Amino acid sequence: MLTPSRLGPSAVSTSTLDTSKWTARGLSPTYREPEPSPTKGAKLSPGFGGPLKSAGASYSNDNSALSQLPPAQVRELREGFQILDRDSDGQVGREDVADMLTQLGLSSTNSELTAFFPPSTSQTVTLPTFLNSLATLLTTLSPTPELLNAFSAFDEDDSGQADYAELRDALLNTAPDSGEHPLTEREIDRVMSGFTGRRAFGKHSGAMGGNRRAEVFKYHEFVASVAGGSGPDGKGEKNNDDADE
Repeated sequence: MLTPSRLGPSAVSTSTLDTSKWTARGLSPTYREPEPSPTKGAKLSPGFGGPLKSAGASYSNDNSALSQLPPAQVRELREGFQILDRDSDGQVGREDVADMLTQLGLSSTNSELTAFFPPSTSQTVTLPTFLNSLATLLTTLSPTPELLNAFSAFDEDDSGQADYAELRDALLNTAPDSGEHPLTEREIDRVMSGFTGRRAFGKHSGAMGGNRRAEVFKYHEFVASVAGGSGPDGKGEKNNDDADE
């Protein structure tokens, strides 16, 4: 028979004991909910060795410049960082950032690099700093509507394509902004490559056009690529050698 003396120094009345909780060894242990691990489910960042937040809040809040870029463009920038990070230590240097800016068609002057490397700081940057600083530069560029309007001046039939030779000539003869160098033929050809084709015989082709199929620059596809999408309306574009009829 169980008595209060078997429970320890304190006296407990047998009439108040809940016998349903008794086992052969006394009171059944109380179940305790295990405390959640602070790193459970966290994603590890290659090169950083630590947990990161979910993708939507990895590096910035909704008000940052990075959140204004399309996800596809952010993904491309991340991949570019990994290529530049040759030793996989999670950091890139000043020359690497300058190379990335040049490939994106952005200025890589000392003043632009200061956004990544402020005075009296380390001359290396991590992925979050790289993405946020680069996003700030990219969001200051002409938005998609302005780019489309600029190219449409060379689009005679509103087909989303501009005469390649005419546009190229205009770019070569456009005076650069103060402190910038004029575009070279090589730079223009490199940027426009992959977005050219031959004009099809459409409704605007007639006796005046003859059998001539001029080379065109598909600026709608180009702008969509710059904006990080697959098409100006986000639905993708048919990419073939000839323009749509």
